[in-house]
Amino acid sequence: MKITLPLFLTLMTSSATAALVHNSLSFKYQDNPRHDPREPDYSAQDYELRCPKSKDPRKMTLPAITQELDDKGKATNILECWEIDNVVPAVEGIEGASLVGWGAFDEAFQYDFHEGFFMPPHPAPEPSLVLMSTGVGLITVPSGEVLRLGPGDTFFSVGTDGWQTAWWSEGTRVTDFYFKDGKIPSHSTVHKSTR
Repeated sequence: MKITLPLFLTLMTSSATAALVHNSLSFKYQDNPRHDPREPDYSAQDYELRCPKSKDPRKMTLPAITQELDDKGKATNILECWEIDNVVPAVEGIEGASLVGWGAFDEAFQYDFHEGFFMPPHPAPEPSLVLMSTGVGLITVPSGEVLRLGPGDTFFSVGTDGWQTAWWSEGTRVTDFYFKDGKIPSHSTVHKSTR
């Protein structure tokens, strides 16, 4: 069954912030039998990824899990910050809302994790926009960088040829909107920073 959403998706977001973690925070899930030993050690210092706010009010910046080809032509998933086009910065009568004209979506899936859950290495099934409603998520790419997500975070997941692992805390709800025909919105990559 195909789901077609309106031509414009309204997102209410105050900033594009996620966390980039290098060897950060010790989590209970490491004792979980689903824990993959290839995961980085989450015990050292934490760095927050900051996707800079766009200076152009018609654009927004969001984290993206994407991919690049290595020297052998093999896809490797990486983390980037994308500045996205086609944003109407203010919607009349709706305080704080932006109108985002990215076209339609083919399907939407909602994932509810009633207990902590580890997903082994896997690619993104389809290029998608992901909205996190509740819980905490950690998505690890091969470099060891981790995108840490919480309620209200929005990000792109388009690494369909590489892989990432994911851990979702108990009570996490994530909604995954597949872009129609796999068409990714027009964007440019901007510098990511940590602090």
